[in-house]
Amino acid sequence: MFPTADQIALAIVMACRLAETSPILTALGHVAQREARGRHLAFAALVDAFPDARKMGIARCCGYGKGMAAAPGNLPTYRKTAWWRDDWVDEIVGAVVAEQYGDQAQ
Repeated sequence: MFPTADQIALAIVMACRLAETSPILTALGHVAQREARGRHLAFAALVDAFPDARKMGIARCCGYGKGMAAAPGNLPTYRKTAWWRDDWVDEIVGAVVAEQYGDQAQ
């Protein structure tokens, strides 16, 4: 199953708010290295929530461009950085699947 447009938008907005970056610039792919944190968090959350979905499809929906094909493969590197918070990813996943799973998502 692939995430809906609403689920992708929710993930991007939540991730950017947590990382204090711009969701508009993230979705458009116009962000600097520091500001790309929202994109990385949203991508990680959507991959966790939808493990059967095609990762490159999710990556494109999160603002990774054609020239950034390797970026999703760098997710383990992002997870090791000082700014990364697994609890943020868990919070985003919970919100994204809340409608689908109801109270079980909490």
